[in-house]
Amino acid sequence: MNLKRLEYFLVVVEEGSISAAAQRLHLTQPPLSQAIRALETELGARLLERRPRGVAPTEAGRQLARDGAQLLQWTDKIAHRIREVGEGRAGSLQVASVPTFAWTHLTPLLRAYRGLAPDVSVELSDPDPAGVLGMVAEGRADVGFVATADVSRLASAFPGLHVRFLVDLPLVLVVSSGRHVAGLRDLESETWIVPAAIQGFPGLDELTEQFWRRNDVTPARIQQVSTLQTALPLIAADMAVGLLPRDGFEVVGGQVAAIDLALDIPPLRAAMVWSAEMQPAPSLDLLFQVIDQAVADAAI
Repeated sequence: MNLKRLEYFLVVVEEGSISAAAQRLHLTQPPLSQAIRALETELGARLLERRPRGVAPTEAGRQLARDGAQLLQWTDKIAHRIREVGEGRAGSLQVASVPTFAWTHLTPLLRAYRGLAPDVSVELSDPDPAGVLGMVAEGRADVGFVATADVSRLASAFPGLHVRFLVDLPLVLVVSSGRHVAGLRDLESETWIVPAAIQGFPGLDELTEQFWRRNDVTPARIQQVSTLQTALPLIAADMAVGLLPRDGFEVVGGQVAAIDLALDIPPLRAAMVWSAEMQPAPSLDLLFQVIDQAVADAAI
């Protein structure tokens, strides 16, 4: 159905006169009458009948007036929705983030993002770093956040992704809460938690090994974990020790604690990754704006 002809018809019904409708639509009568006849031909029904004063809808015309008004309302709603999606204020956004970034830094970013795009449905997953990179590379996530030892090396290893440094994640040595540690030698006999190495991904495993070399530490036992959230229960149970982001381990509610031994520990670096091969969706462009502002304000 031609929506412009439908709109003309509804104005004629409202005015009860083709001449009055033509004046309202800024048309002359002949093209308006022609449009109504074309609509009747398109629908195969007579829609208007002449009266001594103006015109009135037939039974088919009254039905079209009711249904047509709803159709135009839905058309307006659809157009408005499409504009919102095109502007990034509606639609969906798939985010993949390692927990070390999601625990602390992602929440304020998403809160600010919701203020700009309240109708965007944000889907969040928390795979390990390899999972984040894979989801973004395969288009299953629009954007990802990882914690790496070296942003430049990460970018070189994954040329299909854009990689942007966001913020340092300072590391601390973490043990079970309440445990007294006089020095690193007290911990050499302990099990040290280390994230499993990921090919091509410079991660916390490298920083932990750097820490051991710098401080002449030889761990008695090493236990690999897939993600740091699996390390926290082991440390809280006094079954292991390890390096963790300073702002992340509070999630276990005081069951673990950082020990202050005046250690020089290099930080993890939080980075954002997105596809270098696909155009960012408008909803992702809005998230970029939020992150740009947070970086400018040093609020990330």
